[in-house]
Amino acid sequence: MNWPTRGNGIFLSARTLLPGACLLLFWPTLLSVTAATDPVSPSVVFNRDILPILSNNCFQCHGPDNKARQADLRLDSFEHATAAHKKGGFAVVPGDVSQSKLITRVKAEDDKIRMPPPETGKQLTQSQIGLLTRWIMSGAQWSKHWAFIKPKKEAIPSVKDPAWVHNPIDAFILARLENEGLPPSHEADRPTLVRRVSFDLTGLPPTIDDLDKALSHDSPDWYEDLVARLLTSKHYGERMAQHWLDLARYADSDGYHDDTHRSMWPFRDYVINSFNSNKPFDAFTVEQLAGDLIPGATLEQKVGSAFNRCGPTNSEGGADPKEYMAKYPVDRVNTTATVWLGVTLQCAECHDHKYDPFTTKEFYQLFSFFNQVPEQPLFRGLYSPPAIIVSDVADEQLTLLDAFDKVIARLTEELKPALEAPDPQLDAAQARWEQKVRGGMPLENPTYHLGPWYVAGPFPALDGTAAYQTAYAPEKKIDLDQTFLDGKLSWQPQPDWQDGEIHPLPGEHCATYVYRFIEAQAAQNLLLYLGSDDGLVVWHNGNIRAADPAQRRAAPDQNKVSLDLVPGNNHLLIKINNYTDAHAFYFATKPKNSTSSPAHEPIRAILAISADKRNDEQHVELRRFYRTRHARHPKVLTQQLAEAKEARADYDKSLQKLRVMADVPERRPTQVLIRGDFRRPGEEVQPGVPAVLGSLPEEAKPNRLALAKWLVDPSHPLTSRVVVNRLWQMIFGHGIVKTAEDFGTRGEWPSHPALLDWLSVEFVESAWDVKHIIRLMVTSSTYRQSSKVTPHLLASDPENRLLARGPRHRMPAEMIRDNALALSGLLDRDRPTGGPSVKPYQPPGIWRSISGGDTVLYEQDHGADLYRRTLYTFWKRSILHPGISSFDGPAREVCMATRSITNTPLQALITLNDVTYVEAARVFAQRVLNESEDGFDTQLDLAYRLALSRVARSDEQQALHDLYEDLLKHYQQDRIAAQNLVSAGEWPTNPHMDMAKHAAWTGVCNVILNLDESMTKE
Repeated sequence: MNWPTRGNGIFLSARTLLPGACLLLFWPTLLSVTAATDPVSPSVVFNRDILPILSNNCFQCHGPDNKARQADLRLDSFEHATAAHKKGGFAVVPGDVSQSKLITRVKAEDDKIRMPPPETGKQLTQSQIGLLTRWIMSGAQWSKHWAFIKPKKEAIPSVKDPAWVHNPIDAFILARLENEGLPPSHEADRPTLVRRVSFDLTGLPPTIDDLDKALSHDSPDWYEDLVARLLTSKHYGERMAQHWLDLARYADSDGYHDDTHRSMWPFRDYVINSFNSNKPFDAFTVEQLAGDLIPGATLEQKVGSAFNRCGPTNSEGGADPKEYMAKYPVDRVNTTATVWLGVTLQCAECHDHKYDPFTTKEFYQLFSFFNQVPEQPLFRGLYSPPAIIVSDVADEQLTLLDAFDKVIARLTEELKPALEAPDPQLDAAQARWEQKVRGGMPLENPTYHLGPWYVAGPFPALDGTAAYQTAYAPEKKIDLDQTFLDGKLSWQPQPDWQDGEIHPLPGEHCATYVYRFIEAQAAQNLLLYLGSDDGLVVWHNGNIRAADPAQRRAAPDQNKVSLDLVPGNNHLLIKINNYTDAHAFYFATKPKNSTSSPAHEPIRAILAISADKRNDEQHVELRRFYRTRHARHPKVLTQQLAEAKEARADYDKSLQKLRVMADVPERRPTQVLIRGDFRRPGEEVQPGVPAVLGSLPEEAKPNRLALAKWLVDPSHPLTSRVVVNRLWQMIFGHGIVKTAEDFGTRGEWPSHPALLDWLSVEFVESAWDVKHIIRLMVTSSTYRQSSKVTPHLLASDPENRLLARGPRHRMPAEMIRDNALALSGLLDRDRPTGGPSVKPYQPPGIWRSISGGDTVLYEQDHGADLYRRTLYTFWKRSILHPGISSFDGPAREVCMATRSITNTPLQALITLNDVTYVEAARVFAQRVLNESEDGFDTQLDLAYRLALSRVARSDEQQALHDLYEDLLKHYQQDRIAAQNLVSAGEWPTNPHMDMAKHAAWTGVCNVILNLDESMTKE
């Protein structure tokens, strides 16, 4: 089959992408472009030509890591490489190849002396040996690695075609193209440019109005006006935030273990607002690394510091808190190194870096900055401290919390003597009580009542796993009058069930629900001792308290579940899952064979001791127990204190808070962890930065604020380079340095070094103006080129590193979904930015693959929240939304500077069949039919203009018209299939629209949404 091509990929006709088809692009391995200085120089350049050879082949054994160094030979510095070796001779003798052992060893034919050793699997090519030889002959000039040298603006190069140059970016690009003998491509047409820049600056397709304005604009500045308008759009901040949240490890869950939920969305709002307001990047940096330490810090600055509270945290009961007190600062060091330094500093956690001049000691000097947070390493909950209230009335809310605290403090002060001080009258009453208890009276009267059991089930399933994962009707609400499965099942009372016994249940490959209410006289904790055959899920007042998918026989005390009862009725629902054979259920409020509550055992132990032999502590404990339950005044005070604490907790729970950074009052000492093992502390270190990158100002207090200011100091060699490179990557698909996360010696040499440095200095000189740099990029002639590829361009520059054509890349996951929602009209473009995360459509049951806490059930949202931008989708690290993960969205367990791009059949299955895209297609079809005049060609042109910013070609019209006629005939004959298709999702269906026609157009729109061109930024 001969497929017409568009850009770098394959354009498939509508017929090719009928349901069931998928797109796989397999390009040959792309050869990297041999980069050079600007213009290309025939001379050997150490950083470009020599350092990569040494780093990739020699530094592992002869580099910075003194513990891994062999033969006491270093090749990572001129001083060491040219020094006399203890075994005689010199590795490098400038100007004398014959005396340079380096050349002798790499050219040796004897495996025993040739370098690199054969067992490494490495061998220098003749070209590499030739470069080393020429370098030594020319004097072996050495320099610091290019990325560690402060950037400077070189003169803008002159070019043969100055008319093509729109801004300085173009001069650098064109100079390189002219040296390579490649002409730039012609400018893309207006519709393509409008669509391209709209996606790049807002992440959304252009509206028809945007397109019409651009096409009718007769000013030469039409494009610049469009860019200016897009840069002021509120959607610009959302687009930029997507990239930054990957770096920040932003997620709505903790990661680790059962991946409990957290609330971090105010930080996401901060990021969006910062980009929209064009906050200078140096301020943006300082606020995120040290907003809490800024003198007189505002709420916004403190919120910014949540950047380093976004990382994964653990709450597993069996974890070692000391281990995670080490893991969290390590994550913060590695993240800081990736985001602002662009280096692989994590390699130095266990040993000196093998390729770059970073030592383990320097790693832990940076660690020290982040080792001062007064955090609870295994905290479980939404707001792991330190946390702040984030609202416009935070001061009022803090005042009210303070009032609660004062009441609690007063009651606590009154209660202590009431419970503990000797009182002849109460002590005499206690003695009489003790005598009655020894005579068999219960220690205390029950303060809760267990209602009768009700059972609903069995609910059948294909197998036990399906039964466990399926959310049957009882999980959604409790109504004892409700019936299920067309009246076949209902809630049945079980008056004969006795607690502490195993109760058999009917059915196989099924789920059964048991329910009872618990009436509590006061707020209290109740421990449940459960057993089941097989797995179980426990809800208390609608919230999951335990989930265990175990396969087992029911027995007492297999699961212990803690419930915090509220005064009044509490609702207890338990799902019993069955894999095979019979199943059963066990319930008790105390362990099997125990005669009393576990909480009473210490009291009974004291009562067994005669009063004259009890110590003071035992006297006080027994006195507190008795008076709390049987003495009126202490009992009232205890109840009042419990109510005050509960009221404070309820109010505190209602407040929106955020995890932020803070430092302990007295600096916590930091030690090198030998081999990165928290159990093996070594020498103590002080806060500091890698020596190769300079030092903190002497007068600065060595804290995170000083570190942040050091990073954005204009003399810093890396920060501005790293940031503008990532912006370039976002716009052009790859960075000037392709290895955006590694600017070290193992990273790639820049394709345009002088341009990178020019942009870096321009960024600093513009007062760190992100929009200024973005504007330069997207208004350049380089960016505005057509993305059409020729055989010559594909052969000479397959990855488009030289930029002789415009960028063309598949959209990221968020943009693909947002595009479908926007084209259909489901996305509300006028909705304000920000707010809590939402839960759109997701396949049922996939969260049940992990157990525990409230993480199991996915409670899908409804209404407008179903159609929010994907940026706001609940980001669960362990089970990322499949529509995001399938299109290479990262789990955000670590900082991610570059997303991979894959092409898999699963992606086509999602966009062709997932309810999100099917609903978008049918609402898109509804929009096309409502907003255009009758006639297939007219309607198709509207659909194409919306989706692709162009009208359909004649061959496309014919192919889709044939498809439409086939589908129309099919749906006219199968009204049920048509009804099912046009009812997909929750968006209302137009009852006045011809159902078969609507269904046929839904099929057409589904094809359009699945075109390669639809999911590609041309």
